[in-house]
Amino acid sequence: MLIVFCQVNGERDREQLQADLNRLTEWSEKWQMLFNTSKCRIMHLGRANNKFEYTMGNDTLEVTNEEKDMGVITSSNLKPSK
Repeated sequence: MLIVFCQVNGERDREQLQADLNRLTEWSEKWQMLFNTSKCRIMHLGRANNKFEYTMGNDTLEVTNEEKDMGVITSSNLKPSK
């Protein structure tokens, strides 16, 4: 599993995160280890989040409110209710 985490406070930060995602996509294409973008997600954290949209290749990444990894569920509100 690969996790990319970034604090995005505005358009400049959004552009930087998108550039990072573009570089990851280019790397995966170069080495013929393509990402399955249907399994890639964006989780927006914080109440004042701008909830920008991100892409990998030609695919817009799905937004999720919770994600399970190794049996641990992480939710966008970061409350340990589950």
